[in-house]
Amino acid sequence: MSLLNSLFFDFFLNPWFILSLIFWLIVLALVYLLRKKEGAAYLFFPLLAMFKTKKLNNFIKKISRKAPKFWKIFWTIGIFISFGFVIFAFYFFFTNFISLIVNPRIEQAVIPLIPGVTIDLPLFFYLILPLLFIVTTHEFAHGIAASADGLDIKSTGVLGAGLFYVIGFGAFVEVDERVVNSNKVNRYTRLRIAAAGTYVNGITAGIAFILLLCFPLMIAPFYRQVTQVNTVLKEEEGGFNYENISRGDAIIAIKKKETTDENYVYLDELNGISLNSILNNKTTLKCEINDSLTLKIYNPSSDAFLEKNITLGPRYYIGLRYEYTSDGLGLKINEIIPEIEEGNNFDKNLSVGLIIEKINDKPINVSNGDTLEKVYTSSFKNDIVLNDINFSTNSANYTLDLRIDGVLIGIFSNSYFMYKNDIAKFFTSFWPEFWLRELSWLFIIAFSITLFNMLPLPVFDGDRVVKELINWGIGENYKSLKKKKEKFYFKKSDKNYELSEYRVEKINSINIIIKDQSKFIEPSTIKLSEEKFEIIDKIGDGFKDTVLLNLPEETKLTEDAVIEISYEYYYDEKRKIKNLILNSIRAITLFIIAGNFILSFIKFGGFFFWI
Repeated sequence: MSLLNSLFFDFFLNPWFILSLIFWLIVLALVYLLRKKEGAAYLFFPLLAMFKTKKLNNFIKKISRKAPKFWKIFWTIGIFISFGFVIFAFYFFFTNFISLIVNPRIEQAVIPLIPGVTIDLPLFFYLILPLLFIVTTHEFAHGIAASADGLDIKSTGVLGAGLFYVIGFGAFVEVDERVVNSNKVNRYTRLRIAAAGTYVNGITAGIAFILLLCFPLMIAPFYRQVTQVNTVLKEEEGGFNYENISRGDAIIAIKKKETTDENYVYLDELNGISLNSILNNKTTLKCEINDSLTLKIYNPSSDAFLEKNITLGPRYYIGLRYEYTSDGLGLKINEIIPEIEEGNNFDKNLSVGLIIEKINDKPINVSNGDTLEKVYTSSFKNDIVLNDINFSTNSANYTLDLRIDGVLIGIFSNSYFMYKNDIAKFFTSFWPEFWLRELSWLFIIAFSITLFNMLPLPVFDGDRVVKELINWGIGENYKSLKKKKEKFYFKKSDKNYELSEYRVEKINSINIIIKDQSKFIEPSTIKLSEEKFEIIDKIGDGFKDTVLLNLPEETKLTEDAVIEISYEYYYDEKRKIKNLILNSIRAITLFIIAGNFILSFIKFGGFFFWI
């Protein structure tokens, strides 16, 4: 029972569930308030909520009509840029797929951003502003491109989705797809509309990238980047200053102990003065093993400036990447650095996966502090310089070379934005860090959406571009007639029934199928006479495409009645070959993308995927 109680509370007190609950309560409140406005709200609980409005239509129209020539040129350029993205996206994911098979590396992993699954709650909040900006500008671009070419915007709006731990949102601009795909709209207009969203996403990614490059200069009058202590390592972890420095300390400047303050070297990563550059002797301060240094420290929690003394230990290089076994009684070798990468133990008959049980004849025991790192720190405390070290298994001994590659404090660190004036102090170090993360995610998301959205897959803009280009290259041939039958639910508020084919020649028959409330009685069928309907050109492209029913206002038909329309239309004889080419491209693309995701999960899933 205690386990069930624990699962119950973990589920309902999970932040994602609480956010989703708040989200759906707001959605339900909006749906209730808009209940009297037909078509204003659509709710598909618990998957999707959509709210439509026409208030932004005039705003989009005003923007597009201010400089129509400029917009046409601008969006025409977007066709070529976006087609370049189609080629690059396909090339990128194909080469990445091959690399994941041949030589997988962690940076090649393709991971979907799923709140609560691949990204946690704090990180999700950094994604809200970039996502809103990218989705909104993407949809507005489609709308402005369509309006600039004289097409009307049907509606604009927002949509959201939430199910337990998942929350998503977005914006949309709705264009009449029947008009866009008809003969009324020329091919260049369709390409401009299809390419506009991704084109703007690419521009957004470019601007974000430039701002990231300029970010240090933008904040230079107010902040400088220094080093903040994130973790202080103990002796068994390879640290030399566990009691000398604290987590959260921001290192502002460094000097040799017992020298004057004029000798302080101030950290400023914008000018190339970082903690690593100082320790690697790339500044006026020269560091050696056993040196005692004085650090000028700023402690953000107490808003105090302090001085702390540390000692520099040796940074040993063993030419291996390793981890300790789960029981803490062994050291597992994960990688042996080759000679070409300056490895120094590539020729010692070691193998990847080998588990070392003793170091210098002493059993490894992480819980007792008996580690490789403890050997390094202990030898330093005893004034012993290690030139080699002995690894042992049950069946073999290995003498490995060691070399000293510099000095070490024994900390893990991160960047910290140190204020230069009272304005910067007021906004705190979080302010530049926040905007740096926002710009980083803006670039990552905009660039990722640019690539994904130009893939030739259904729903994506790249599919529309490729489809239009295939249609352009192969052409059309509307000569033969074909028969088709479609069914619609009867609606009292709408007498127009838009057919899926645009070049309708004639209506053969229209039947109304009325279902009886009893399950045991077969539905009855009423055949409409020709004076009860007519076929019209609703789109205005010179071809019939819509059936208009001329039924009396007092008709007793209910909305569960089915309208069955049988008609003949002119068929594009080249449609089959065009669909074959398009579906082949789609299938190849889907295989490559699925391969990227699956291989990323198989090879690196432990790093990224969790629930």
